Amino acid sequence: MEKETEDNHMDFKRLYDTAPCGLLIFRMNGPIIYVNQTLLKWLGVGEEEIVAKKMTDLLDKAGVMYYELFVQPILKMHREAREISLSIQTSKGAFSCLFNGVAVDDIVGEGQLINAVIFKVDDRQKYEKELLSKRNKAEEESKVKTKALQEVSFDQSHLVRAPLANILGIIPMLEKTIDKNHKAHVLISMLQQSAFKLDNQIRAIVNKTNLKP
Repeated sequence: MEKETEDNHMDFKRLYDTAPCGLLIFRMNGPIIYVNQTLLKWLGVGEEEIVAKKMTDLLDKAGVMYYELFVQPILKMHREAREISLSIQTSKGAFSCLFNGVAVDDIVGEGQLINAVIFKVDDRQKYEKELLSKRNKAEEESKVKTKALQEVSFDQSHLVRAPLANILGIIPMLEKTIDKNHKAHVLISMLQQSAFKLDNQIRAIVNKTNLKP
């Protein structure tokens, strides 16, 4: 049983250290006590460098002022702060993050501790930009294809309708030159009906591409 408990503890610590977000514990008005490996990697420092630093040591000047004037009072009053936008400073630059913290009483009676979670938003913003870029590209390609389809439809409809108009114009002239009782009258009538149907089909195709015939 003791071995099983120890293994469970080790699994929990591993989960804490490898979580896909920054996790840290620090005193309300004091130093940072613990930081998980994910946040250490983002900060580019080791455990010995982060211990004894304060939360405000990770922020820029504007962030320090904002944290002290707004975030810390919220934690003291409500014991919780959610989705606070901050900028974390590192040796390689800064990154934007969302800070979530919960105030808990220290079991040894040395004041309040803050259990905090930091979500790095730079990657999310990059991902959102990539999605937006791909969507804009897809919309642009769709517009190009639609325009090309409209041009083809317009050109083809006019190319086809030009000789079709000639056929429709010739049919009445043929009817006048043929005896009404002649069998050719039936063929001319069929030709006329087919020409009208083809003309209607061409109009329908043009209308589907939002073009006027």
